[in-house]
Amino acid sequence: MGMGMGMGMGMGMGMGMGMGMGMGMGMGMAFSATPPELGFRPLTLQYDLGPNSAPSFPDQLLPKECWKDRDGPWDPDVLCLLSLTEFIRDTDWDTIDADLATERPTLLDWQPGKPDYQNFVSREITQLQLLMQTDRERYMGEIVAQHDNAPGYWVSLMAVNNHEHPKTLVVMNLAVRIGQIVAAFYKDKYRRTRPSYACPGLLPAFGPPAHASFPSGHALQSWLISLFLEEVACSYKYELEWLAERVALNRERAGVHYRSDTEAGKFIAEKCKAKIAALPATSKIKILLGEAKKEWSQPIAAAPAPV
Repeated sequence: MGMGMGMGMGMGMGMGMGMGMGMGMGMGMAFSATPPELGFRPLTLQYDLGPNSAPSFPDQLLPKECWKDRDGPWDPDVLCLLSLTEFIRDTDWDTIDADLATERPTLLDWQPGKPDYQNFVSREITQLQLLMQTDRERYMGEIVAQHDNAPGYWVSLMAVNNHEHPKTLVVMNLAVRIGQIVAAFYKDKYRRTRPSYACPGLLPAFGPPAHASFPSGHALQSWLISLFLEEVACSYKYELEWLAERVALNRERAGVHYRSDTEAGKFIAEKCKAKIAALPATSKIKILLGEAKKEWSQPIAAAPAPV
């Protein structure tokens, strides 16, 4: 999943997620979470240390009314953690695999012990070989850019910016963080071998990422971002779903994920969204989505997808 998703989206928005799973949101998983405009400034001051000299700098406190309520600005990635804890605590997200086994059991037909698992894997590898021959070279620039900075594509698609859409950025960071945790949980649970380990001739141009293959973290996180943003700006539904599918498919073009990894990522993202929909209206996540929605002027119904 190349979750190095750090939302450090290279956006200069303090979103950085340097998540290490491959989607990388440049989002500043660093503890400091300092927005770019407040970063290191190479200022110098000369201090007068002689006796009876005037103060070298203003040393008086401002009136407390000027500073007592200044606890920010909060970085979007840090703010999203407040809602992330609610998702982890108040939803049974770790039972989604039961739905997967019931509703989409064929996505697990790669598991050793399934009657036809070798043929299943062979068919998926054949598909990846075809993508390698027909698509990989043409899409390589896009594949590399999306490995660690995929969220920047959503930012570009919707022209998201800190000034007009601060809550939307928090929503995006939240989607990446939820996807990171959920994907890591199920990767550890299923421990699927990467395609290029089964077929070295796939020769991915990087990696493969140093964690298990199933589900695709890029697919899971991409669909979570798009599904969350559909709640915020419904008119973008067609474009958001197109982008999620494209980013996810590029991981197959790269040779680092099977198609069933991709489809499982989408399935799990949809189930995560459903878990959130079941939360009470007073939940932090529901409130956050409502606040983000106010940042967009949207019609009541989403615009139909072009034919």
